[in-house]
Amino acid sequence: MSVLQKQFKEPSGPLGWLAGKIMEFDNRRIHHWSLKRLGIQNGDKVLEIGYGTGSCIDRIAASYPHAVVDGIDISETMEETAKKKNEKAIREGRVRLWTGDIGDFSSETSYDKIFAINNYPLWNDQEKSLARIHSLLHEGGILLITVQPRGDEASDERAKEYGEEIAAVVRSTGFKDVSIAYKKGSPAMTACVTCKKTG
Repeated sequence: MSVLQKQFKEPSGPLGWLAGKIMEFDNRRIHHWSLKRLGIQNGDKVLEIGYGTGSCIDRIAASYPHAVVDGIDISETMEETAKKKNEKAIREGRVRLWTGDIGDFSSETSYDKIFAINNYPLWNDQEKSLARIHSLLHEGGILLITVQPRGDEASDERAKEYGEEIAAVVRSTGFKDVSIAYKKGSPAMTACVTCKKTG
């Protein structure tokens, strides 16, 4: 794995900042598509896993001034970048950012929507993380996971595999109403899985 490729997993320092900006640019259309599917409403409490440069959080805070948007990311470099981008909303108490692993994330907030865009394959322990996410959502809360295969695995076939794999594991975690959507694009199709926490 090249030095820059490692930075895409856990950005740090100047190279990490560069990796974050590349990911932000590459993911713009996917961000827009995913957030539209998530269906955020004013007043929602939202958590983003792997917020990167904070561009999605900035977009949500600007579009939904009465929503509260939290974020968890493993990179301290990305936290610094995202805090600068969302400085005003953080001062107003509408955005809160943490550094850490979602599997170990502790919060007293019960969320309406939780989403992760293009970082699910990098989670240290996917089953543990999904169990934690399930506990963080309130009844009726929605989880969205979007993945576009990159690098050596960039193919439409792999995107379909990701969709089915993620759908299977969220079902096994206890999520219901699971659906998979696909979006054509380059270097490969994007898979988006949405599901709900219901009794």
